[in-house]
Amino acid sequence: MKEYRLKNNLIKAGFKAFAQQEYKKVSTNDIVSAANVSKGLLFHYFNNKENFYLTLYDLAWNVIYRDVFEAFPFDNRDFFERLQTLILRKTGSLQKHKTIAAFMKRVHMNSDKAITKQRLKIYNHHNQKHYKKIFEDYDSTAFRHPEHIEEIFKTVTWSFSRIVHEWEKQYVDYDNTEALRILETEIRQYVEFFKKHFYK
Repeated sequence: MKEYRLKNNLIKAGFKAFAQQEYKKVSTNDIVSAANVSKGLLFHYFNNKENFYLTLYDLAWNVIYRDVFEAFPFDNRDFFERLQTLILRKTGSLQKHKTIAAFMKRVHMNSDKAITKQRLKIYNHHNQKHYKKIFEDYDSTAFRHPEHIEEIFKTVTWSFSRIVHEWEKQYVDYDNTEALRILETEIRQYVEFFKKHFYK
């Protein structure tokens, strides 16, 4: 129990430290001091600073997708509605976990080639794994041209990514509940638009 608590303290301190400063400026001494553990313990669990950083990134995605998939409505096989649920839950989770969200933004801005390579592996692993869950049994019969589903998917996900990006910039200082309500309204409007143009 004590071991779990100490490791958890390290993880919390790591998220906070890397969320506030870029990777190179974060000292492992500062992290272990904030976690109230020995430096040896950090290296015992995570080997080195880079591995700790990337482990945190992997854990961050686990936290986000845990929120996304809790009681996910898989009985609804509508392609666009599933994607809508994924986006709204993912965004809501990032809004809830502010420190993790700030940490992930900094990781994505890190220009170190070795870290970027490993970060992309983790990112792609999570996205492929979880997008597969969402779309492995959607109702393809609803589409006017199911043979173009890959192109449709790319178009729709790119559109939603841009919507969320613009929403983040515009409503960054809003109350979480109100901001998410605004995003949900806009996403629903686009879902209806896509259904109208891509479904039979």
